[in-house]
Amino acid sequence: MYKTIIFLVLAMLLNLPEMVSAADYRNLSLTPEMVDSGLAIVDIRTESEWRDTGVVPGSVLMTFYKADRSYDLEGFSAELDRLVDPHKEFAILCRRGNRSARLAALLAERGYNAVINLSGGIRRAEQNAVRLVPYPEKSDGISRR
Repeated sequence: MYKTIIFLVLAMLLNLPEMVSAADYRNLSLTPEMVDSGLAIVDIRTESEWRDTGVVPGSVLMTFYKADRSYDLEGFSAELDRLVDPHKEFAILCRRGNRSARLAALLAERGYNAVINLSGGIRRAEQNAVRLVPYPEKSDGISRR
């Protein structure tokens, strides 16, 4: 019995890096204080979603999932690295927090160690009184992909 317990503990310790990397992002709700702090916010919703609700001022607009739910992680990561410092904390935003959670996990697996999933998405941000601005039809300081 003692040998079995030691074996299980050793197996868990050997898998610890994998267990940690899969959850190496934080879940927080977007608040006005976070926006005011200058935290980089990457909004991965679609253009129609940006039009429907508006966007967080200063956010980076980069649609990640295509209509068929496919994505190009390599291309997205390369563009993300160009627009956001991957070594500093940044947040991922979608409508309700589901797509952003999946992307945060993918990015954490790729070595991004300061990712925040904005749980509850733009819907919770609205409930938290985060100020939104209309989606800009022309470039005015908001990055798009």
